[in-house]
Amino acid sequence: MPRQNNRRGGNRIWNNDNRYNNGGNQFGEHDDRGENTGNKLHRTKNTRRVSFKPSGAGGTGGRQFNNKPQKNLNLAIRTTLDDDDDMVDFPNGLNRDGNYHRNPNARLRRRGSPVPRTGHGPPGMRKLVSGTSGWFLVTVPHGQKYDKEYVLKELQTLVAPESLIPHYVKVESSALCFYVDDIKIAQTLLQGDRRITLPDGFKMIIRVRNNIPQVQIDANLKEKMKLAMAKRYTAATKALDLTKFHTDVDLKDIFCALFRPTIMLAAIDIIAENIPDLEALDLSDNKIHLLDHLKCLAKKLPCLKILHMANNKITSPNSLDALKECQLVDLVLKGNPLRDRLREETVYISEIRKKFPKLLRLDFINLPPPMGFDIPDEMNMPSPKASYLCNYSGADIVRQFLEQYFIIFDSDNRQPLLDAYHEHAMFSLTATHSSQQGQRLGSYLPHNRNILRIKDYEARGRHLKSGRLPVVSFLSELPATQHDPNSFAVDLSFFTPKLMLLTVTGLYRERSKPTENICSFQRILVIVPSGSGFCIKNEMLHINNPTMVQIKSAFKTTAPSTPAPTPSIAAPAPSTSAPSSTDDATKLQMVQLMSQRSNMNLEWSEKCLIETNWDFDRAAFVFTELNNQHKIPAEAFAK
Repeated sequence: MPRQNNRRGGNRIWNNDNRYNNGGNQFGEHDDRGENTGNKLHRTKNTRRVSFKPSGAGGTGGRQFNNKPQKNLNLAIRTTLDDDDDMVDFPNGLNRDGNYHRNPNARLRRRGSPVPRTGHGPPGMRKLVSGTSGWFLVTVPHGQKYDKEYVLKELQTLVAPESLIPHYVKVESSALCFYVDDIKIAQTLLQGDRRITLPDGFKMIIRVRNNIPQVQIDANLKEKMKLAMAKRYTAATKALDLTKFHTDVDLKDIFCALFRPTIMLAAIDIIAENIPDLEALDLSDNKIHLLDHLKCLAKKLPCLKILHMANNKITSPNSLDALKECQLVDLVLKGNPLRDRLREETVYISEIRKKFPKLLRLDFINLPPPMGFDIPDEMNMPSPKASYLCNYSGADIVRQFLEQYFIIFDSDNRQPLLDAYHEHAMFSLTATHSSQQGQRLGSYLPHNRNILRIKDYEARGRHLKSGRLPVVSFLSELPATQHDPNSFAVDLSFFTPKLMLLTVTGLYRERSKPTENICSFQRILVIVPSGSGFCIKNEMLHINNPTMVQIKSAFKTTAPSTPAPTPSIAAPAPSTSAPSSTDDATKLQMVQLMSQRSNMNLEWSEKCLIETNWDFDRAAFVFTELNNQHKIPAEAFAK
């Protein structure tokens, strides 16, 4: 049996008839393919090339022979060959036994030799990476010795039934080179290395690697692009079809792939110069993956309404931000990786419509008309307010109720709150624990009824307080507090004579540690009539740590402190009184009472009442709102 000895420079086969052939030259090395390829090289004393390795039993570092019998020489050669590690660069990808080398534990090269380059292993081990461009350079070493059509025909047979479309075929350094833009074709060609037998008996070497053709943007290229676009333009519909633009027959000798930003920008300039009123553009099947350079599209093509970008490599909806300024009504994105990421149809439509609110058609499917408001685009939204009242009729009720509630809640005895809760009231508390700024809510966490954390239904039931007495008993166990009225924000979301929905947010501090335990709270109250007053039917209390801005502004007022009003004080005139029905004595009394309550001087108190049409309750409410927002100047309190 012939033995194979792997040496650098090719796979040499040593035969028993004392001759060898060079049958595996690498590309760029010496090629013995000529008229004397088959000449026999007789082994003589001066032409022997035999290497000897050290003896495994501690030899002298190399075998020496001097007039030894031929038997010992053959033994030395066999020992050297058997001691070499298997290499992957055997002809046809075979090992010594004539089979493909598939043992993952075996060494794949001689010890100390360089690591083989990618693509030199057995077919099953060779892999290509698709990359962002998807272009591959195919090289056939020594391909200039054969007819180009013959080589391409053999390669077509290798990839059949797929079609081989070679781009930019040329000969470089005795090698036949061309490009393919399909990873499946490129992988098949790579696996076909040394599987095609050429007419002279050699195996065809096929090298494949990721590479992009180079191109220079000049006047010649732009002129050819312009001519190719001219035949793809439909004047009747003002539409330009640039699908697979690089495969156009007019561009077969020039690399003109639109996924290259420089080429895409050159194409946009040509379109803007020659077709400025373009309305439809098809960029499908161009391997486009970057869109940042397309921000100029809205400015250079202002009439563009239809854009098709199917079967490209757009991975994220955020990539479409570069096209947000385009007023698109028809968009096609199918075949892009982003469609696989957004498999849910409703989510996909929602994400794309966030970028293009006027979109009416997506992936050839008509969309429901977008929801909107018939208001001018330049209209400004109302300024935000600290509090909201859905009905001003409930302002006085809410004010009095909250005043009485928090006066009792901040006192040493919370038992009077029994009158503030319904007989079948329900109460729950949640707390967000954080160690920020040293704030800890440890006293509230044992009662935390966060149903996202508490999965046990019995535990959820224990943390829900039902009934007037259990609610007030629980509130009495909480730490003693002092609330900051100036931090309150009140939202009256729903108001009827029989039901109110009220939300109160603000700050308070625990009296045991007034400088440390400042907390933020939110109370959601459902209030219903009870006897001659109102009571709480349902309450949810949420406590968390305040922000740094809230801590800095807590318990600080821009005006002198206002004495706490008592529910017994009533307005001297009904809230519905008009200026014509209010005499001067009553007005003077109202001004004095407003000054007493608000701590403003008489001038500003009168101004407040005049602006509210002498509606005392309305004036008191307006003052409270403006004072909470720190919008009342200091001069109003100067006396």
